[in-house]
This record gives sequence, structure tokens and C-alpha cells, in this order.
Amino acid sequence: MIIKSVFTTLIICLAVSYSHSQQLTNWSSFYENGFIWNPALTARWNTWELSTTVHKEWTDFENAPEYGTIGFQYPFVKRETKLSLGGYIDYDKVGPYQKSSLAGTIAYKFKPLLFGNRDDVFSLGGKMSFNNYRFSPQNFTPFDGFEGDPNLINQQTSAIAPNMSLGAYYVSVSDFYSFRSHYYFGLSANQILPTRLTVSNQEDITQTVHATAHAGYRYSPKRSPYYIEPNIFISYGFKKAINVMANLRYERVDKYWLSAGLVSNIEAFAQVGFVFNDQSILGWLVKDGALRIGSKVDYNFGSIGQFSGLGYEAYVAYLFNNEPF
Repeated sequence: MIIKSVFTTLIICLAVSYSHSQQLTNWSSFYENGFIWNPALTARWNTWELSTTVHKEWTDFENAPEYGTIGFQYPFVKRETKLSLGGYIDYDKVGPYQKSSLAGTIAYKFKPLLFGNRDDVFSLGGKMSFNNYRFSPQNFTPFDGFEGDPNLINQQTSAIAPNMSLGAYYVSVSDFYSFRSHYYFGLSANQILPTRLTVSNQEDITQTVHATAHAGYRYSPKRSPYYIEPNIFISYGFKKAINVMANLRYERVDKYWLSAGLVSNIEAFAQVGFVFNDQSILGWLVKDGALRIGSKVDYNFGSIGQFSGLGYEAYVAYLFNNEPF
């Protein structure tokens, strides 16, 4: 219990320390946090975990996009798990625009026996969130200084509004068999309740409905301690705004993972992560759980890349041991 408390405190401190850190318009390459975009993915492998992610784009720009989150996922584990719950708090900042959220997710699972599979799982998920939207013009960096428009700095405004998301997810194997070859796909609708933030003398800031789709195949050879997984993620903003991310991942069981991909906004990224369990050098510390630590860098090869610099993302999670029976 002491060890688990230490990890809980550590992750909370990391999240608070980097709370000024933007949610990607595309799926985060740390798809362990996929339940944020699609609630049907909550505890998709029947694992109880506490995690934090921090992300910063365009590090050479002042007031560049930053994002940070801390969340949990908890499955009510049985021989055939039916229900999982999750939740998170996050902070999303892009220049003068900020959003902070408190959200809860739920996923209901059942066996549909589709496509000739006898051990598949279909999940339906929902998310309810409460969001604080804020426009703070003092975070602008005006070309002529605020002297050019002294009224701008007085136009701070904020609003609190609820929102919701719905999702569905299918995987061709049992949710206890993460290291078995399988395919999967999912759909979600996010920000179903459009939100408008009125800014004096400026164009209103709105958040509209957007949809996501993802699919992939995990190949894990029999009696081999690794898997290879190509996957794709598509985000559509209903205003002809579409983003596509293709990713390839290699993971060695309880050791490490490597990942790389391309995004349709002319961005490339690479990721590396390590897994520490009771057989690792940190075994005395993690005890019967597992600690996962990952880091990612990205770079935009478009015209903005030569000015924006690298972006980075970090992920830390503690997975609790929750044997089902």
C-alpha cells in the first residue's frame, strides 16, 4: 500500500508540475490514453491504471500550444468484464485561449461473436465533461505591443459549459489477451454539444462536433515475446478539417516499446518507452504492479517547421495488479 501511495503521489505531482503543457488535433501517439478521444476504450485491456501525459508543441514559439492531463481507468474485472470506468482532468492552452476540463467515462462490454470470432469484445462508451473556457488576451504577443490596441488586454472572458462524447470499439480477441494477434477498430463523436465563447470586438471562438475513427492490427507470433502493430487514426471536424495519423509500433513484453509515424499535417514523430515490473531493476519499487515511462518527439516538415522547432510529449503510468480470479 505504501508503494502504491508513492506512485499515486508521484504521478499527481508530475501532472501538476506540467499542467501548462495542447491536446493534439490528432490522436496522441500514446494510445494508452485513447479513452480521452473514444470513451469505449476505457480500460480496454482490463487493467487498472493511473497515468499522466504532458505535451508541448513548437518549443521555439512563445505561448505555443501546451497540454497536460492526469487520468485513471478502472475495470470491474470478472471472467467476462462488463463495465469499466475512467476519469481525467486536463489543461489545454493555445496562446490566449485556455480550456480546463473534468471528465468521467464509462464503457459497457459484451461478446458479439462477429466475423467468426468466439472470444471478441464490443464496447460502447460515453463521456461527460465539464469545461472551463477562457480567453486571456494578455497572453498575446502583439506585433506593435498592446499600445497599438490598448483595449485588447481588457477583453478577457470565460465560460463554463458541459459536453459529452460517445464511442464504440471492437476487438477480435478477449480483453485479457493483449499479446495475442488481433485486429480492432473504433468510432467516436466528440464535443456533441457545441460551445461558443464570445469575445468582445473579436470573432467568437467555437468548439463544434468532431468525429474520430481508428483501426489497426497487432501481430504477435506464437511463443514470441513481442508484437508489431500498424494502426491509423482519422479525425474529422465537420468543417472539412481532417487529420490522419499512421503509426507503427513494436513492443517487447515487459521490456520496452518503439513507435514512429506520420501525420497529414506534414509532421513526423518517434517514441520510445520502457516497462518496469517486479523482474526489472525497479522491481523492489514497483512490487506487483508495472511502471510504464515513455517519451516522444515530433517535428513539422512544413514551412512552419523551420521556425517552430521540436515538440515533445511524455507519458508515465502505474498499472496495478488486479488479477481477475
